[in-house]
Amino acid sequence: MLDELSYAIKHFVPTLPEEVVTQAKAKLEELSANEEANEEVIKNAFHDIGLQEYPHRHAYEELTSTSAEQKLKEMVLEHVDEDVRSVIKPHLDAGVSLPELVSSKLFAEQLDGKQRYQVEDGILVAKDKLAESLKDDLGGNGADYKALLEKWTKHAQDIQTQIDKLEALSPGGTPEQGEEISGKVRRFREGFLLTERDPQLEEVKKEVEYWTDTFAEEEE
Repeated sequence: MLDELSYAIKHFVPTLPEEVVTQAKAKLEELSANEEANEEVIKNAFHDIGLQEYPHRHAYEELTSTSAEQKLKEMVLEHVDEDVRSVIKPHLDAGVSLPELVSSKLFAEQLDGKQRYQVEDGILVAKDKLAESLKDDLGGNGADYKALLEKWTKHAQDIQTQIDKLEALSPGGTPEQGEEISGKVRRFREGFLLTERDPQLEEVKKEVEYWTDTFAEEEE
């Protein structure tokens, strides 16, 4: 799990505040030196960092998948050599996104390892350059980024509110039902960890509705 966290930290979106990156690296180093750190300790340590990372990642990904996507493609095409460019450019021009390209069968079969690295490295370099423009250009993409960051921060808060509502329902049924709800609450909260699948707002809401209706029926 520490290896997964190390990988996640290396692939933080470049717009994540430096203090969060520093905090994550320090926590990883601390846990790596602690032979008694079990999975639960590690998850607890990185939960708060995951909450801080979540809105920045989603804001960055939304921005780069929309208004800045074409710019990223252009930068990647400039980064790779002519042989690689001739393979990927027709697909990018046809509307295939960079994430779709990298996960495609074409990427795996028509490019060798060194060529695939060119593309992957080009994406990282392009994202770094774009991040700098986001930080510097407060009148352009920077303003868009701030708006998206506010949107995703609120979204994360909405998810946490629903998780809290679900947790509040756990004492309302049998011990077995309470244990099941607690397990779901734990799983949703762990979704904010750097190595786990993001918690989905609608999924949490459905759990709240299900258990609310279940307990209401049992009281009738």
